[in-house]
Formats: sequence, C-alpha cells, structure tokens
Amino acid sequence: MSTTDSPVRISADSGRGLGQVVVAVLEILRDLMERQAIRRMESGSLNPDEVERLGLALIALDRQFAELRETINMERNLSP
Repeated sequence: MSTTDSPVRISADSGRGLGQVVVAVLEILRDLMERQAIRRMESGSLNPDEVERLGLALIALDRQFAELRETINMERNLSP
C-alpha cells in the first residue's frame, strides 16, 4: 500500500458533528412517523390495541432519542 492509498482518518470533532446530523435525521423520521400515526388514528384505520401499541412505541422511541442526544452532548462536553 502506498502513502496515497492510506485510509482516510476522520477527526473526533467530525464524528460528533456526524452524530448530531444522524440525530437530526432520526428526529425528522420520528416526526413523520408520528404524523402518519395520528392520520391513521383519526381515520379510524387502527383498532384500540393498535393505537395503544403505537403510542407505547412512540414513547419508547422518544426515550431512546433522549438518551442518544444526551450521549452526543456528553461527548461534545468531554472534548478538549
């Protein structure tokens, strides 16, 4: 392998920035899923059990996103 074929290195700061972009994209997707869920509930295409499961899934997703945001913020605060 020549010096021009060496692997590309990404700085830690770039990784944190990428993490923030990923979180932003995931939040957009979550918002879209939530809107679709609301449309389905309002249209009556979901039975009560499906509405309950969907609500619980969205709550769990919110908690996971909060943990992810906290992790990324903690990493940003630990940087030199």
